Amino acid sequence: MSDPVGLAVPALADLVVSLHLPGQVTHITDHWWAQQTVYWTDYGAGDHAADTSGDAYTWTTTSWPFLSGVDVTAPRTGAVVALGDSITDGSFSTADTNQRWPDLLSARLNACLPGAGVLNAGITSNRITAGTATNPSALDRLERDVLSQPGARTLILFEGINDLGGASAEQIIAGMTEIADRAHRRGMRVVGATITPYKDFTWGGWSEETEARRQQVNAFVRDSGGIFDDYADFDRAVRDTADPRRLGAAYDSGDHLHPNDAGMKAFADSIDLTALGFGRACS
Repeated sequence: MSDPVGLAVPALADLVVSLHLPGQVTHITDHWWAQQTVYWTDYGAGDHAADTSGDAYTWTTTSWPFLSGVDVTAPRTGAVVALGDSITDGSFSTADTNQRWPDLLSARLNACLPGAGVLNAGITSNRITAGTATNPSALDRLERDVLSQPGARTLILFEGINDLGGASAEQIIAGMTEIADRAHRRGMRVVGATITPYKDFTWGGWSEETEARRQQVNAFVRDSGGIFDDYADFDRAVRDTADPRRLGAAYDSGDHLHPNDAGMKAFADSIDLTALGFGRACS
């Protein structure tokens, strides 16, 4: 963590953070597919972190290197954390426009609670029940990415679609239950989100068997018996009314799994703000 910086940042503003790493850099940690342009200088170009122009920054990428987050002191305490996979990460939303559903939820929330935070903890290909060395499961990263975040008061859990091909519905539900239980023990509210349809997904993986698992998990999310404090019906918000196993054409980015900007907006609009636990200010 860096030293604190005295800087006034308006709600919903874009923040530019410039970094200079002296010496030879042998490893880069980054957040892949951030849907945001990042600018680099040539290697060995020197320290341009204080430049007020972008002339020295001749390379671009859409990954976020090194910086994992910015903590701010907000006028209102409390933040919502969106724990998810590539859909929450914003994959296939329009780059450089902040059309990820947590961004759009933040805009809705700040319209009634200026300064309220929404933290995007989406990681592409993330799963609840299993992980890898570079992409730990939602269970394994829960402490780091959710429970230890300053001011986190509400968790929206939107995961499971990547688990359907390799885990049973019972295993997915058990993972969701453990996540909710651990968050509740920290005094957080937990809102579950239903898994969205993906029949005809470009890279495969859908079957009648995985669809049955999805329906079983979604039934649990909608009626969890108190395990979730509330739920967001993302499935209902974007499914094809003629074939609920498919993503609606108006919300489809083209691969039949990831929503476009309209689908992201449908997610954000479908969330009952009162479920987030901020009182009557957003009723």
